[in-house]
Amino acid sequence: MSVRLNSHLSDKQITMLRDKLLAEAERIRSNFQLKKSEYENHSITGAKDEVDSANDNILLAADMRFSNRESLYYKKIMKTLSKIESEQYGMCDECGEAITYSRLIARPTSEMCILCKEESEREESQNFFERRSKSLGREMSVSGH
Repeated sequence: MSVRLNSHLSDKQITMLRDKLLAEAERIRSNFQLKKSEYENHSITGAKDEVDSANDNILLAADMRFSNRESLYYKKIMKTLSKIESEQYGMCDECGEAITYSRLIARPTSEMCILCKEESEREESQNFFERRSKSLGREMSVSGH
């Protein structure tokens, strides 16, 4: 019988964190379905005048930005659930050390221990140009290139 990589977490703790992640994923799915229904209903009824149309476009743009963030978070939740299944959950992607249970309770999708996350944030803030967001995993170019 092999020892789990994340043996610092009890089965009960992992189950609680998994349940928390599943509930959050369901909340996002429900919100998405609700927004989808709202958009479909709105497209049927349509806006009554130019001011209503302009207001609706502003609200739609804000909703789309929020939905994009929710979509990214949903993907992160799914990745985290996969890590739970492979027993890699709770291990820092940077240093390989255990992520504390208190950190996982606060942020169940944590991929780094607090020390590595703090170091990552320091590097991001010091390297303003050509920086990479480790949270979102993509380039953030301030210079416009």
